Amino acid sequence: MMASDHRDRPLRGSDLIEIQRANLRALLRHLHRELGSWILVAHKVGFRRSVVLAFCDGTEPGNMALARSIARAVGLSLDDALAGKAPPRKAPALSLVTPPKRKGGAS
Repeated sequence: MMASDHRDRPLRGSDLIEIQRANLRALLRHLHRELGSWILVAHKVGFRRSVVLAFCDGTEPGNMALARSIARAVGLSLDDALAGKAPPRKAPALSLVTPPKRKGGAS
């Protein structure tokens, strides 16, 4: 029997291959660097912190619901997130630069 390139059913959690899991873990680490806390990452993704951390350290294989949530949290489509595309870059925060104050009297 020949395998078809066309999928008859949607992807399931068990359909994630290791490279896709690695790409999703990289996106979670990106979110952690951006937000500064795993609690905030879990809140943004919409899963418990324990689930997010278990997926990150490889003890849980994850599923498509988690993959969709990670993609949404970083602003990518599911296909782009699974393929390892980089999340869109944010514009750097502008900081107003004030001239240094001079010490002393009149100049």
